[in-house]
Amino acid sequence: PMADPRVTVLLPSMGKLTSEAVAAVLKGSGFYAKAHRPSDEAVLKLGRANTSCKECLPLILTTGTLLNYVNTGRRDGEVVVYFFATGSGPCRFGQYYIFMEDLIKRLEIPDVALFTLSSEDGYLGMEKDFDTRAWWAVIAADVMEDIRSMILANALDSEKAVETFETQWQAILAALEKREFSVLEEQLMRTAGHLGKIPMKQPVETVPTITLSGEIFVRRDALSRQYITERLAEKGFATTCSPVAEWVLYCNYMVDQGLSPESMTMLEKLKFKIRGKFQARYEKRIKSILSGSGLVHAEPIDIDTFVSNASSYISKDLPGEAVLTVGGSLTEIVSISCGVIAIGPFGCMPNRLSAAILNETMTRQGKLATEPKNDQLKAVLTDIEDLPFLAIESDGSPFPQVIDAKLETFCLRAERLHKRLMEYSKKSSPH
Repeated sequence: PMADPRVTVLLPSMGKLTSEAVAAVLKGSGFYAKAHRPSDEAVLKLGRANTSCKECLPLILTTGTLLNYVNTGRRDGEVVVYFFATGSGPCRFGQYYIFMEDLIKRLEIPDVALFTLSSEDGYLGMEKDFDTRAWWAVIAADVMEDIRSMILANALDSEKAVETFETQWQAILAALEKREFSVLEEQLMRTAGHLGKIPMKQPVETVPTITLSGEIFVRRDALSRQYITERLAEKGFATTCSPVAEWVLYCNYMVDQGLSPESMTMLEKLKFKIRGKFQARYEKRIKSILSGSGLVHAEPIDIDTFVSNASSYISKDLPGEAVLTVGGSLTEIVSISCGVIAIGPFGCMPNRLSAAILNETMTRQGKLATEPKNDQLKAVLTDIEDLPFLAIESDGSPFPQVIDAKLETFCLRAERLHKRLMEYSKKSSPH
């Protein structure tokens, strides 16, 4: 279908790559869609000016994004459809839609509508293949985000490498608009080949990696996380950012376990299971292709393991990101990364809950509980008690000095753990 240029579907920037990828899928569906540029100080100030500032940072930024576009980017006669997700559970996330509707009425903004997809039914509601293509977009964006981080930390010429990355990302966006998985598949293979040729300072497997976990918006948005990926890269750390796909799969898990408030018929549940099978297949294929670049080792997400590893501290009956932050952090520390940073909005209840738990459980004992029969893990963690962990709350402003000091200490501890892991790796290597 032809896009109507009078109607713009606007996406807030929840991470540059994810927003651009979903916008490309919407374009492929016949919409005139665009991802708003990444949040900056102007967007933050505009959001604060139109909220009480007691709301969490993602709401402030999504508010600022809409108003910024209406005030400065909107064309004459243009109808704006603001596209974002919603949900329920112990979080203010489900109130964004209500707040936005009230804001539009209060400010008497003409020709602006809201369109949301809900986590309660796994974000269904668009045309029959939209969720499949959006899934391709989310997986590709997640993996490319980690590739970008490795490039920033380890490329011999980071400026030239980032240019190559951007060129390949634009090619992926063009492929996503084509609606055919075979087209995307071929482009991902070309992308993996080009990225794999970027000269690196050292072998990728020897680069220390930090897991960036926590609230989904803040950990993906550059301003919200205060460019921590770039700051860590300057210190030689690559960042593995907990993926957006993790939340989608968790929503699927909640529906499958009967924990979602949305009731489904038997036929709907069957269709949902079939969708899950295809999602797993696409996830495995996309990650396999991009892992061929040699810049990431992307494995399929195992929600069952995350929930299981968090089960001693959080009941699976308490929905929300806390269980993923706790379970994912305990799963990845030492096994994948040498440190974990959990970041979220100031005053975010799920993030404070997970931070309180991880401050107590990010220890040798807490990690060994996730893999009690792993003798190698026991050997690596000999005489190590506390594992590198840092909880950060962000309000969009530069981090205070106390957080900067904690970050420096965290990096020193993470570097020591990485050296221990490398030493043990050499000892256990048959070569």
